Amino acid sequence: MNFLEIAKLVMNGEKIVNLPLRVCFYARVSTESDNQLNSLENQQSYYENYIKSKPNWTYVNGYIDEGISGVRVEKRWGFKKMIDDAKKGKFDLIITKEVSRFARDLEDSIHYIRILKNANVGIYFENQNLNTFDANSELILNIMFNLAQDESRKLSGRIKFGHMEAIKKGHVLGSSNIIGYKKENCKLVIVPSEAKLVRKIFELYASGNYGLYKLAKVLASLNYYNKNGNYYDKDTLKRIISNPKYKGYYRGKTSEVIDYRTKKRIKISEDKQVIYRANETIIPPIVAEELWNKANDILKIRTKNYQNNNSFNGGLKYAFSSKLYCKYHNTNFQRSHGSKKKRRPVWCCGMYLKYRLMACETPIIAEADLYKIMDDIMKKIPINKKKIVNDLYMLYKDIENFNQDDDLQNIEDNISRIEDKKTMALDLVFNKDLTKDELKIQFKKYEKELNILIRQKEDILREKENILNFKKNRLDIKKYIENELEYNLLEDFIKKFLDEIIVSKIDNDRYRVHLDIYLNLNDLLIEKNKGAKHLNGSLDNEILYIDNKNYVSKDAKRKDKKQNNYNYNVYLETL
Repeated sequence: MNFLEIAKLVMNGEKIVNLPLRVCFYARVSTESDNQLNSLENQQSYYENYIKSKPNWTYVNGYIDEGISGVRVEKRWGFKKMIDDAKKGKFDLIITKEVSRFARDLEDSIHYIRILKNANVGIYFENQNLNTFDANSELILNIMFNLAQDESRKLSGRIKFGHMEAIKKGHVLGSSNIIGYKKENCKLVIVPSEAKLVRKIFELYASGNYGLYKLAKVLASLNYYNKNGNYYDKDTLKRIISNPKYKGYYRGKTSEVIDYRTKKRIKISEDKQVIYRANETIIPPIVAEELWNKANDILKIRTKNYQNNNSFNGGLKYAFSSKLYCKYHNTNFQRSHGSKKKRRPVWCCGMYLKYRLMACETPIIAEADLYKIMDDIMKKIPINKKKIVNDLYMLYKDIENFNQDDDLQNIEDNISRIEDKKTMALDLVFNKDLTKDELKIQFKKYEKELNILIRQKEDILREKENILNFKKNRLDIKKYIENELEYNLLEDFIKKFLDEIIVSKIDNDRYRVHLDIYLNLNDLLIEKNKGAKHLNGSLDNEILYIDNKNYVSKDAKRKDKKQNNYNYNVYLETL
């Protein structure tokens, strides 16, 4: 029977227990406490027996969700499975305990009731004795769902109020998983063995000699690893260094739930957080405030430099920093120096560096290969390098014909005149026409003028020496310009014009590498957000410039003696 046929029988007074229906149940508990889970087992047993006790019903199955909130359904896997099975026609009726067990969100509730209705499936809410086959129950259900939704909203409000009251009283909230402490009765207690690690982190980082990645390696050399036995990752170290609890400060209201339905949470800016020095009985400091402040000053400067990397003022340490992305994880490639003996810097997916092949099998790329590929691309891009060399050379050559003898003579004449004025001023003092104080003022003025003239004279003499050297070494200077341009032009080309490189495998082979290379030659600032913008291919304003180009690695220092084979496309952004 379809939904309308069943609904017609119910409207004519037939009870649903008397209809030949395939029946399942849905049960949910909102926490993972023992009592709740025991309640869930009881619900399963109860509904299975209840359904099987009805002669006209066929027991199909049960769907459950453990420890899941009822506000939204995204993470209620049992519920979602039930909806999918309903669409496949596996049952006719769902029994559940009450409205709030089904959902606490009016929008979701009505949405899924209608989906089930279209799938010819009804719902029976046992405690309210309501079922969706009964047309008269629709108004009652709307009221019930509104009440359930309002209950969830009020609960969220009560939690927020309780949270703020706890903050006012200085109670330590949140997870007790904080390295260096354990939480007891809303207070922090120092764990000596872990506190030793925390002090070491602050001492090393405050020295200014270690970045976060290098710091993790040093900690490992001192036998400090995370709970999984791996290196501490940069984000964990950054959270430790920036946490004011370690200097004995309370910090609360760092984030806030802005929608009780979606549980969407936003970060609160530091100036709006609750931060103050706590009573040492509540948050005892592990490091001195001076040490904490020094470490955080360094962290803020380095973070700011990294965020400002698009200005190319030192924020980016390497030409390819923040340029390479893993196709499969949308993760930055990071530079690995390799051993000192090999001197073979390579670039790898950040996930690979953290967790190796179990996390990512994207190719490892030798930096030398990247430079060679970019050099080949640059040579095909319409940049007239020969003209640049000649222009620079002509600037030097113009110096050869530049005669500054007249300027030098003028400076010598002005120096002589000032020396004469100094002598005349002394004569005036002897004749008592000028006081000693007036003489000091005059001499101070003359000395200032003389210093300016002497510096100008020195500049001209240096330029004359440069001209003399240029005449002697014309060919060497031209060679020097060409060499400098060869290196600097490629570095500048990569920094200024390379937008992104998306790295992937060909036919699941780590040694066959595909690169999608995106250039912006408009000489405009390339704004970077977190993550790649070309994972799904080129954008509307980009054209394919070089198609299906191949390159075989010149790198021969791999342990397995294998070489990467590259295939790459180059895209140019148009105005």
